[in-house]
Amino acid sequence: MESMQAVSPRGHTGAPTWLAGPLAAGLGLAAHLGGGGQSPAAPLVVALAALVALAAVLLGHLAPARLPGWAILVASAVAQQLLHLALAAFSTAGAVPLPDHMHGGLPAPDVPSSPTAPEAQSLHLMLYLHAAAALLAAAAVAQWGRFRGRARASLRT
Repeated sequence: MESMQAVSPRGHTGAPTWLAGPLAAGLGLAAHLGGGGQSPAAPLVVALAALVALAAVLLGHLAPARLPGWAILVASAVAQQLLHLALAAFSTAGAVPLPDHMHGGLPAPDVPSSPTAPEAQSLHLMLYLHAAAALLAAAAVAQWGRFRGRARASLRT
């Protein structure tokens, strides 16, 4: 049997790194639902969480040293934008984008074009909630080193 030291050159299993996937997906789903979006089927949410976890592990192993805070924030923002697009696409029957989900395009004929329309407000709310989810995920990932250090210190005592 191989030891974990032989599998991971840094001497750890990378568990906190893969946890970024479910954390980001959960926060993204909460932001999407809070902004008025629909949820796709549960297996699709689990698959999205697994894909984001895989991306986090790959990014963590490709980085030669600990990533700077701005890089974590950019990766978290990109992940939230991709999660938003995936949740919007997969929440409809047939996996086609919603007609009123325009992202700055021309409004659909049956949607009011007033800037105070509920659809315009929910798009801004969804943007703010996904930005908050990105900030929360980035803050959690940036602080994992401290949490691991405290957990190890408490296990030693």
